[in-house]
Amino acid sequence: MNNNIEMKLKSNIKWPIISDGFFRMKMTEQLLKDDIPRDAIDKIFQNSVNILSNCPDPQDETPSSKTGIIIGKVQSGKTSNFISLTALAFDNNYDIVIVLGGTKKILLSQNVERISSYFDNVDVNKMVILSTNQNQSILNPTSIKQFIQEKRKVVIVGLKGKVRINAITGVFSDPILSNIPTLVIDDEGDQATLNTKASRDSMSATYESAIKLREKLKRHCFLSITATPQANILIKTCDQLSPDFGSLVYPGDDYCGLSDFHGENQDKYIKLIQDNEPSILEDIGLPLSFYKALASFFVGGALRVYRGDFRNHAMLVHPSQRKYDHRIVLRKINSVVTEWREHADTRLRGIEDISYNSLFNHLERAYIDFNSDGVNLPNFGELERHILECITACPDAHLCNGDEDASENSKFYRVNIFVGGNLVERGLTIKGLAVTYISRRAVGVSNVDNTEQRARWFGYKRSFLDVCRVFTTEPIKEDFSSILEHDDDLWATIERAELRGTLFKEIPRVFVLANKMLSMTRANVAKAKRFSFSEWNKQDILLLNHSEVNKNTHLIKQFRDSHNSSIQLLNYNEINKHVLIKDLNFFEVKNQLLSDLIYPMSCFLDKAFFDKLELALIKSKINPIVDILWMRDSAHETRAISNSGKINQLFQGRNATEGGKNYYPGDSSMVTVNRSNVMQLQIHFIKPNNLPEISYYSPAIALYVPVAYSEKMERLVGQI
Repeated sequence: MNNNIEMKLKSNIKWPIISDGFFRMKMTEQLLKDDIPRDAIDKIFQNSVNILSNCPDPQDETPSSKTGIIIGKVQSGKTSNFISLTALAFDNNYDIVIVLGGTKKILLSQNVERISSYFDNVDVNKMVILSTNQNQSILNPTSIKQFIQEKRKVVIVGLKGKVRINAITGVFSDPILSNIPTLVIDDEGDQATLNTKASRDSMSATYESAIKLREKLKRHCFLSITATPQANILIKTCDQLSPDFGSLVYPGDDYCGLSDFHGENQDKYIKLIQDNEPSILEDIGLPLSFYKALASFFVGGALRVYRGDFRNHAMLVHPSQRKYDHRIVLRKINSVVTEWREHADTRLRGIEDISYNSLFNHLERAYIDFNSDGVNLPNFGELERHILECITACPDAHLCNGDEDASENSKFYRVNIFVGGNLVERGLTIKGLAVTYISRRAVGVSNVDNTEQRARWFGYKRSFLDVCRVFTTEPIKEDFSSILEHDDDLWATIERAELRGTLFKEIPRVFVLANKMLSMTRANVAKAKRFSFSEWNKQDILLLNHSEVNKNTHLIKQFRDSHNSSIQLLNYNEINKHVLIKDLNFFEVKNQLLSDLIYPMSCFLDKAFFDKLELALIKSKINPIVDILWMRDSAHETRAISNSGKINQLFQGRNATEGGKNYYPGDSSMVTVNRSNVMQLQIHFIKPNNLPEISYYSPAIALYVPVAYSEKMERLVGQI
């Protein structure tokens, strides 16, 4: 057994886990056949040990359920991770694994095929893999119970949908089966299963069926697998699908993702579709940028072959979500590919053809662009034959949407072009994807999770990364640059929580998202709001309860007395005489004073406001100082107060003309130009002038937040 796993077992595991059992060994055999290095296999299973340790102990017969989330990277091999978890679960007395395997039949088939391939060397007398689409007749309590009695492990793979999930739930109507230790794996767990009617305090059909399934299972763990966990993290923590624990699954060294394509070197890989160019959807042929993409695809494919890489080479065109658009684009692409194939074939046969010049120019420009980007190239003449062979090997483009499954036809070819929309956004892997042409973006604000899932260009492609290109628009390029920063922050937040031992449900739901044209997820599932702080934030309701007023007054006096040696006086015309204490640490003021004050109900400034501000400042790496002013310290002030305590105009305005004897610049101008980068807390003592029964002064506060701080904190979004 790998030493790393042994160390984890000693330090972290909640119950003893066997990590070298029968199913793990069988899966390891298959992974080794796929040329997966031994250390990578050990890493996969180490992740599985960590995850399984958080699930209920199957040996404990007490009814128990937990909810977890496994977070990976887009196109990073999450499937192999959840299949390894299945193997480990079976070795540790879990008898049934349910896989909710996508919303489309092609994704379901892909999951069934992958699970079957990883356990291809396991005898059917040891394990059965059932699909809700193909095995309906034996998906019943009698058959499943027989498999369990025969000591066979059971995997049930079903589509995410009310009908299919309810069919699985029906199996567990049997009281014996409902008590069998079960693992539920929700692949692409941020999609479909979550409650899309949460904002209406209702339950969507798929969510309700998932909850009913869980209610049937007495001893189980429900695990969501996703690379885009924004919705899962932002749903209310009381939601039954809100994770109790989470695990980050790190990709292997050959993985190329956000930081590779959209980091410091993004201009090498991301090529802009110019704004003044006609759209690929317009009925006037194909834009120049597409010809550049197509030429890059064939030149890059040839270079791979020249280097001895004969694996799949693919291009994806993602123009729209509409199937009608896909067919229009498909026809236009196939027209060009057919023409290029003919020219390439003619050239390969040694026939001179003047019409080849146009194709040659496109290919030569692509070659020059690769050279400008620093790609190591042979001379063009040496590469030309490989380029032409790559073109002739390419069939017509394949349609990849709900109408047609391109995978069946594309498997007969090494070089492929795919055209699609929604189907290529989730779960589907395109082997050898090198060039992507994507112009689709929602009008207005887009969601981070949906946008990132379109990045099919991510994956294990380090060996040919230098010829990978993404042709896209400026807004999409900006989206992914911002998503990179957001994703780094989200992972760092979870990592810090794990190091500190913070429970997953207690992780602050505040994340960096600078691009205001992005929101974290769908509003009908979970709501997030951008952090926004006004320059002046004023208490709008006066506390009127006498005993509570006395407590606040005492706390403020106590705090002031502790800083008595730092007091300064500001005197404006003998009326506006203020007391000032400068350069205090805001976090200390917040913890020693603001957090202990009593605030009126429904007041704009309250403990929650200051908690939110503190979180935003820390997240933005701002360590502010604050000046405190006791306004009109001796005279105090009176204001009209409504019956509900609403303050009519907390601040006193400007008096007289600047330079005059009675001039006062106004309370809001107490932040002088040379201190405008410093927070200021004003403490006012107010007595109602229209409520004779109130004869005492009540403290009311206002906080100035510098614009520079507000702008930096506006890059954050948080859970509502």
